[in-house]
Amino acid sequence: MKKWLACILVALLGAISAQSQEELKVRFRSRALLDAALSGYGKEHTQGYYRLEDFRVGFKAAYKRLELKADIGLGGGKVAVKDLLLNCHFRNSVLSFGNAYEPYSMDMLISTADMRFHQSAASVLAFADSRKLGVTCHFYDKHWYLATGVYTHNDINKLGSGQRNAFVSTSRAVWRRQDAGNHLIHLGGAFSFRTKEVNTEGNPSGSISSAGVTSMFPEPMMEAEITDMGTEIKGLVEALYMAPRFMLQAEYHFDRRNRLSGRRAYRPHGGYIQGGFLLKGSGFAYDAMYGIPGRPLTPQAVELVARFNYTNLNDGQAGIMGGEEKDLSLGVNFYLNQYLGVKLNGSYVWVGKHCNTFYQGDFFLAQLRLQYVF
Repeated sequence: MKKWLACILVALLGAISAQSQEELKVRFRSRALLDAALSGYGKEHTQGYYRLEDFRVGFKAAYKRLELKADIGLGGGKVAVKDLLLNCHFRNSVLSFGNAYEPYSMDMLISTADMRFHQSAASVLAFADSRKLGVTCHFYDKHWYLATGVYTHNDINKLGSGQRNAFVSTSRAVWRRQDAGNHLIHLGGAFSFRTKEVNTEGNPSGSISSAGVTSMFPEPMMEAEITDMGTEIKGLVEALYMAPRFMLQAEYHFDRRNRLSGRRAYRPHGGYIQGGFLLKGSGFAYDAMYGIPGRPLTPQAVELVARFNYTNLNDGQAGIMGGEEKDLSLGVNFYLNQYLGVKLNGSYVWVGKHCNTFYQGDFFLAQLRLQYVF
């Protein structure tokens, strides 16, 4: 699979290059995220961790209206395709083919290096999926962002092995207003429908999980096994406000997983609210083409951040108890220049009922990230 993908990329670049060397623009990029975590959780083997969380290389090639983007992840001793997209740009729209995130959850769509914290909120990790292979149509203008797409229930790395035979349709709509003083109001929502899986032995089964505030611990904090799984309907509402030195972002997720054999549907939910304040610097980036916030506009900036999250994967009526938690995180992000950054934060987690047995009480966790983005 990896050799086959490499051949396609080389062929595409070669075809474009052969037509016009002058109009072809290629930019190579890379990213490295080095994380460390320290917790007074009371278990000796979980006191501290460090690892290379993400290391990837890639490129972006543009030729007239066409744009080819590719990122290959090299972390954890494995090679995996991340983004692999062919975009066709029009005046106020983009048609995308390939492997990427569906237009669902503003926080999941933000680049990892631009997020306020090390990873998305626990509720986002529970309800937003990983990359999928499919096609998306994006429309944008001054006041609106609209997107819709159809996807397989797999990313490109899983084709041919461990494949989940279902299709997903996802749409997102955002209304925004921005003035010349860098004040932005952004309100929107997203909706996703997944078909029932086919070609399975017996009724399909699945799971939903979240790592919580860190993925470094050996077990996910919340996890629910879902038997007799049918179709899935999920949605969210989102809000974003930006000022020259302050930003506020929030999402609330609701999910309904219908079940077969007359069983009650499973309905977990959760959400978060987070903010950032610039001690040094002014303004925050905002990608109007895809409706997502970014890092501070000032290359050398210092940002104070805070986040409260609530996630509930317990549904007593359905008889599925996946865990419930709340967490509060505070941190400071140092952007040394446009390439280097340091992120330091601490999180206090209230562990609720039916979480993974590994988590037997509330705990505090401190995390540090050194990041390089080129």
